[in-house]
This record gives sequence, C-alpha cells and structure tokens, in this order.
Amino acid sequence: MGTIHKLKPEVRDFIIEEKKNKPILSCRKLTALILGQFNIKMSKSSINMVIKEAGLSAPIGRTSKKKKRHIAMPVLPILIESKLEQPEIKMIEKTDLKMEIEVVDEERLKIEAEETKAREEKAKTEEEAAKKAEEEKWIKLAEEEKRLKEEAEMRAREEALRRQEEEMIKFAAALQIERFPQIEGTGIILLKAADYVIGASQLITEAIKKRGDKERPGLSGIIDNFIYLSLVQDKIDKPILDRLSTYLDELENIKALNLDIARVISTTLQEVRCVKAMLSDGSSMYLDGQMYSVWSSPHIPHDFSSPIQNIQKRIDKYFNQDSPVILFNAPGYDIPSQDFFDFLSALETNNNGFSRFVFYNNKLEELAVLPVAESKKRFIIFGVWPWQFVTSRRVKSIGEFRSFRINEQNRDLYIADIEMELAYPKAGKQVVLGGCALKASPSDKTRIAILSNFPSGAKKAEELAGIYLSRWPNIEETFQDYSRKIELFTYTANSQCFSLAESLNIEFERVSSIKDLLKNYLMVLDAYLRWYCLPAGYENKEFLTVRERFYNLGVKLDKVNEKGYLANFSLPSDYSFVRDLSYASRRINEKEVVLSDGLSLYLKPG
Repeated sequence: MGTIHKLKPEVRDFIIEEKKNKPILSCRKLTALILGQFNIKMSKSSINMVIKEAGLSAPIGRTSKKKKRHIAMPVLPILIESKLEQPEIKMIEKTDLKMEIEVVDEERLKIEAEETKAREEKAKTEEEAAKKAEEEKWIKLAEEEKRLKEEAEMRAREEALRRQEEEMIKFAAALQIERFPQIEGTGIILLKAADYVIGASQLITEAIKKRGDKERPGLSGIIDNFIYLSLVQDKIDKPILDRLSTYLDELENIKALNLDIARVISTTLQEVRCVKAMLSDGSSMYLDGQMYSVWSSPHIPHDFSSPIQNIQKRIDKYFNQDSPVILFNAPGYDIPSQDFFDFLSALETNNNGFSRFVFYNNKLEELAVLPVAESKKRFIIFGVWPWQFVTSRRVKSIGEFRSFRINEQNRDLYIADIEMELAYPKAGKQVVLGGCALKASPSDKTRIAILSNFPSGAKKAEELAGIYLSRWPNIEETFQDYSRKIELFTYTANSQCFSLAESLNIEFERVSSIKDLLKNYLMVLDAYLRWYCLPAGYENKEFLTVRERFYNLGVKLDKVNEKGYLANFSLPSDYSFVRDLSYASRRINEKEVVLSDGLSLYLKPG
C-alpha cells in the first residue's frame, strides 16, 4: 500500500465521514459523490486506499458464517394436494435491478452537477461583485486623494496670497501719507459733510482694515485723499502724489477689496422715504426720513428721504438710547392728529409702547427692521407754531421773556417758560406739556413754542431750546422750505420716485477698480448736495458749475467749544452766490453733521 499524495484534506475528510456514516457505500458511489461535491474525478483504488488508511475497510477473506442450528421438525401428515391456483411469482432478474440503480445514480449525478453549477455561478457572481466593490473602493480613494491634494494646493495658494497681501500692506504702511489740508480748508467741506450724512467713507475704511491694513494711522484721511483727489491734485506736491498712487496700487491688488467697496457704496445709497413705527398692539404711524413730523400715511414727499445709515443712527439714538426724540413740528393745522396723540401716548409706554421700526425706500419697499430694546418712558421735543391748533390749545402759564444767546449762529433770541395744554376733541384726549416760547426781540410776537414731555423742572427752558435749535437752527426758513416741498408733492404726486444711484445710472458692482469707485462716489456726494441742500434748480447743474461756485471757496475751520467746529467761508468781494451758499449751509446744519472725532460741524457763510 502506498501513501496518497496531493489529495486535498477536505476531500479526504469527506470520504472518511461518508464511509463512517454509511459503511455500505462502495468506492464506485463515493466516486460519484466526490464528483458532485468537489468536481473532482477519483479512481476507486484511490478512494479505497483512503478508506483502508482510515481503518474503515472490511478484513481480508470471506466473512465467517455461523453454523446453522438443526431443529427437529415433527412429522406432518401428508396433505391432499390443493387444487387452488397459486400466484405466479416473477423473479426480478439481476440485470434489471442493475439498470434501475444506474438510472437513479445518473439522475442523482445530474442533480448534483446542476447544484454544483449553481454554486459555481453564485461564487462567480460574488467574486465579480467583490471585484467591482474593490475597484470602486480604489476609485473613491483616488478621488479623495485628488480632492485632498487640490484643497491643499488651494490652501497653499491662499496662504501665498495672504502673505503677499501682508507684504504689500507692510510695504504700504511704510509710506507716510497724511490727509490733504486742502480738503478741510476749501468748499470741499460741503462734500465732506454730505459724506458724513451718507456714511460710505467710514465703511470703506473699515473694509480696508478688515482686508489687512489694520494698523495704519489716519486711514480715513487717506480715503478722503482718494475721493477728493481730482479737486486738489494741482495743489499737491508730486512726491506726496506718488506715495498716494503707490498705496492705491497696493490696495488694487488686494483680493476682492473692490467688491467690498462697491457693496458698501451701494448699501449706503439706499434712501429711506418713511419709517413705520410699530406699537405693541399692532397699530402704527409713520415718520419721514428726515424726521420732520409724524404722518398717518407712507405717502410722504420724496424730498424728505434720508440715506439709510443716517436715519438708522437717528432712530437708534432716539429709541434705543437716552436721547430725546426731536421733531420739527407737531402735525396738523386746526387740531393735532390722532397719530400724533398715539405717538405721544406710546412714548409714555401706557401698556402699548414701541416694538420695532420698519424702513421703506422711495418705492415703499421694505429695506430693514430695527427692533426696540425695551419698553420705557421716552422724551420728545417738538415745535408748535402760533397759528397751529388755535381751538385745541390752551396756554396754562407763560413767564417773562429774557435774552437767550445762540453762540453757533452768533444770534440773540428771547425766551420764556411756557405750559400748554393740547386737546384732541374727537377722542376726548388732552395732554399738558411744558417748554419755552421764542421770539426775535422783546417787542416781537412769539415765533414758536418748543414743547416737551420732560417732567416739570427736569430741563431748563434754555436747555430745551438749545437741543431743539441744534437740530433745527433755521426755524422760519425751514418751515417755508418744509411747506413748499409738501405743496410741490401735493401737485406733482409721485413724479420723483428714483434714488440717487438710479439718477446717476451707476452700477457700482460692475466698476472694477477702486480708483473709479471712489471717483463715482464723489459724483454721488455732489448729486446729494444738489438735490437735498442747494436751492431748487441746482438738480440739473453740471459738476464743474457747482465746483466753481462752491467747492473752490476757501474755508477756515475752528473748534468753537468742546462740542464742535465752526466752518467760516472766505468769500471773494465779487462773489454772487451768497444766498445759495447760505441756503446750503442751513440745510446741512439741519442734518446734524458729526465728524469722525465725534464733534459736530456747523457751517457759516462769510
């Protein structure tokens, strides 16, 4: 007997296990089973050798038989032969049995072959699926590796740009650049005042700081240099202009800074036509963009619009801080309006205070919402004219008139304490307010009563008058201008429904260079002055005309007190536009211009 080689262990184990379970299995049947299970053809001799090595084969020789036991049978009587027919017993021949067994084996082998084929196909499918999954896995890994590589390259490029920008900023920071003195020493101060109302240059400065140049001193002054350069360029030394040009070139190279500046200008040019004051119970009334008065409708003259930065700061100052609300006058002629009484009531927070303010543009589209921080008592100062509310007012007391000096205007007025009751007969409402009466001379008639809801004795009459006149310094002329614009709006309706940006037809987001953006912003400032500050007729004047008449004038800027500056214009002897300049100065003074150092600016013609 030899040893079997190259036989798989699982086949050997299968033969032994089958033989143990079915000792009668022949080598021939095991051959068929192995073919069906493992698709391996084995000879009977090989199988027999496995069986013998496992000690499962029968011993050599014939099987010993037990001796038959003989039992004595009794003698039976001879029976008569039965004549019944006996059934014929048909013997199955050995060859037929062999054929039947072979047919059964053939069917079994066929079934086993089909099962084997099915297993092979299943194994092949699983192998292909595993192969595909492996391929997809490697594809994903390759894609992820590519993505990480691209992100790393992008970060490297961004880091390189950041370092480049830092180097540019460091280089530019070494340039010593100061604000051109000609800006505040000439009529450019008019444009500068308009800029403080619109508020773009301050936001442009913040945008540049955000992009990198955080530590540069006097950056706002440099931005002024860029904006007004065309007006003073011929008066500046070339080395200074070269340094300024170098710095501008460095700013142009800062990524996306031009887009930041374009967005700033576009945002600040949004104009607010009216502000909707919402009360806790859902009721409302309106304020115009320049806060002349209280209105019952959003259809307010477009001339009373204001740049969004300016009116948002003012509303926030009045309703989220401790400053009193300052209105030019109470609305109405014969009797105060219902909306005005509701406004006064909301200031007192009688369970129905202000909840929020909604800002609308010239097309009455919502621009922004300003929430009110808390419900508390707020104070108001407003004017009432001698001819207003004749049947709905009663002077409860009035004191002696005394002189009152207005330093900014270099003017003397006369003032007296007053207490007045205002009534709204339709609703049976009335309110008693204290304040002061003003007139130009002891023998003159009262020009205006300035009233307030401050508690008695909380503010002196002079203090109330000073607060009101700092906001509305030209009361008679302001009222004439106010009335004229209302009358004009009544007859022309919505003829002026466009904004500054629309009228200039400038799409700032499409301007690619910072230099051009700032040039266009200068045109915006000029347009604002012509529309809102200069007399009627200047809306259509050319820039060069306005420059010649006003921007080229000399100006002396003096600090008059701890609160502000006084700008005195130096006028040529043959100057013929004094009246227009005076009008513009008064309109600008009504805007309450506050400079970057927090001090106010007051303009005075020569």
